[in-house]
Amino acid sequence: MLTIQKFADLAGTTRRTLIFYDQKELFKPKKVMDNGYRYYDYDQLYEATFILELRRLGLSISEIKSLNEDSRDDSLNDNLKSVLQQINTQMDNLTILKETLNTRFNPVTNNEDIVKNRPFIDSVIPGLFCRSRQSVACTEEEIAEIYTDFYEQLGKLKLMNKQDSGFLTQLPGSDANLYSTASFCILKKVSARTDTGDLPLIKKPAGDYVSIDTTNDTKNICISLQILDEYIKKNHIKITDKLWQMNLDENFTSKGASNLVRL
Repeated sequence: MLTIQKFADLAGTTRRTLIFYDQKELFKPKKVMDNGYRYYDYDQLYEATFILELRRLGLSISEIKSLNEDSRDDSLNDNLKSVLQQINTQMDNLTILKETLNTRFNPVTNNEDIVKNRPFIDSVIPGLFCRSRQSVACTEEEIAEIYTDFYEQLGKLKLMNKQDSGFLTQLPGSDANLYSTASFCILKKVSARTDTGDLPLIKKPAGDYVSIDTTNDTKNICISLQILDEYIKKNHIKITDKLWQMNLDENFTSKGASNLVRL
């Protein structure tokens, strides 16, 4: 017979674990002396090892006890299939987390100094964006609702990957007077292999964009739009009715946008 410590050493576990299993009626010693000392038989090593490995696979004590009481040959397979599904789910989640962090730490660097309210021509490479549903009322409540729904579907981890995000607003003529009530959708840049579920995709065409950086509030955005309008007219620039409002920071401070934005 083996003392509890010697048996624990052989089984690759601890004395405390064996006492816990005994108390839970999962694995009991061969003999308990009047003084409370537990003793084990060498033959019990195989059962103990099996239980310890099932625990490492993620089975609970109650599940292992049920297995011990179940005489069906396929009962272990049934339990282990469930464990395999859990492992696959965990691996999928870890893969998403890894891709998120890899994207975050390998961003396209932009060393330009930000100068507010100065128009410039920005040469943009093409990009693929996931988009939310279109707004209707343009209230803060609706923006928060669309934002929540969008990232629930896309995955909140996407907030951490440092890929471009912002809004696409329908704004004919860059008219500042129409901005506060203009219809918009939320954007998040994605790769072609990203699973976006039922969320639609939109391509941002490559080309020259007349742009301006400003503070994210209605007053400053409208001032910047007026400056843009003057610049467009002065330089006889032809524009579309799509206003791309891109965040310049990952910390959103108001209405699902960063403190500084690029129009």
